[in-house]
Amino acid sequence: MWGETEFSFDVHWVFFPSGIRFILVLLALESGAIGIALGGMIWNFQDHPDLGFEFAFITGFIAGLSPWLARGLSVKFLNLDEQFKVVAPQTLLKISMLFATLSAMLHQVWFFYQGLTENWVISFGVMALSNWIGTLLVLMSFKFLIQKSDSHRLGS
Repeated sequence: MWGETEFSFDVHWVFFPSGIRFILVLLALESGAIGIALGGMIWNFQDHPDLGFEFAFITGFIAGLSPWLARGLSVKFLNLDEQFKVVAPQTLLKISMLFATLSAMLHQVWFFYQGLTENWVISFGVMALSNWIGTLLVLMSFKFLIQKSDSHRLGS
């Protein structure tokens, strides 16, 4: 009914987990990155057991490292508040673009090195876009939930 959801190896048209990774690392910092890495290792080992533990370990490490690295770069170069108390929508947009691009680049270089993708440039572009769309959809969902809970709290 919906057609293929994967463009190439582990490249999806819209990737919602990227948004969850983004939010976890922005809010939980290193703990979030470690949790994502460990979860990514388990997920990849279960999803691709034929590729072995090394593949699962490095892919999970990239999944946890990329949002943490994007957050650090954002603090340094985009003036993100380290405590994440004041964040303008434009800053959040820039950070999400940086994260989506960095994550896709690291993953695609790794997949290409492993011989799992034929054209890493095209797969990188699709993965970066799908990460960004997934991140934006998750951010918009969180914004909606926060607004909804605020309106219920003020209405009560």
